[in-house]
Amino acid sequence: MIFKSFVLCGLLTVLPVYAQAAGASSNQEVVLTSEGGLEWDSNKKTLSADTKALVVRGDTALGADKIVAYYNDVNGKQDIFRVKAFGNVMITTDKQVVYADTATYEIADSLVILKGNPVKLIAGDEKMTAKVVELWQNKGIAIAKNNVVAQKNSRKLEADTVRAYFAKNAKNATEIERFEAENNVVISTEREKVQGNTGTYWVQKETAMLEGDVKISQGNNFIMGEVADINMKTGVSRLQTPSEKGKSKKQVHGVFTPDSAKRKQAQPEIEKPRKPEMLKEEKRDNGSERTEKLLSSSDEKGE
Repeated sequence: MIFKSFVLCGLLTVLPVYAQAAGASSNQEVVLTSEGGLEWDSNKKTLSADTKALVVRGDTALGADKIVAYYNDVNGKQDIFRVKAFGNVMITTDKQVVYADTATYEIADSLVILKGNPVKLIAGDEKMTAKVVELWQNKGIAIAKNNVVAQKNSRKLEADTVRAYFAKNAKNATEIERFEAENNVVISTEREKVQGNTGTYWVQKETAMLEGDVKISQGNNFIMGEVADINMKTGVSRLQTPSEKGKSKKQVHGVFTPDSAKRKQAQPEIEKPRKPEMLKEEKRDNGSERTEKLLSSSDEKGE
């Protein structure tokens, strides 16, 4: 399914490496390099790296045209509270690549904000684009906003906003528990397209539910209702009425159009009606009557 092992999961550990520069304990060193050199401004309390700036820690790296770290003096120690990257931002790990125009890490809030036109997140055959991506590490939430498109092979999710909720699994590893999509939600595969106002997808169960003005389409055929349950494993979609969810009753309806090519092939040929034949009667010499077919009125005039 499109959402499983989604790229946002890996991003929870992408930018926090820069907090290590503030003096937090770590067994992995942080290396900051720049072709344009490093600038320390004690008045503005910033440390800047210009021209192909690169920060590397372990298997995580952030590159940008410029990287700026902002710090406070606390009891004689430099405490970094914000890191910003500007221009051609690229974040890489052993599993993901992220492209953005800007990246901001608010250390106190454990908040990472990526902005771009669009932000691109790629992990293997999984890809997501959005104008803004927020990673709230302490809350275990990632939010993608504005023209969100997530795709894996032929499966695609589109929405105005998508939230990913993280939790610890049995092996104490962080993984995505569920996705929640809002406004103009569309889930499409090679066979069908499902549209709704809101949607929730449970990763482990591989099931989804869409609510509000739901439409399930396959070719020219479609059914409409208020609630749709979708099983990604079996490929079965079930459309419900709102009354099943404790809401006012509203009918489910659908439109089914036969395939035009098959319909044309199945229709028998109908012979076109012929023009009525003109008849005339003639008397034989013996007095009996003879009936002749006349092909045209001109024949009749000629006799």
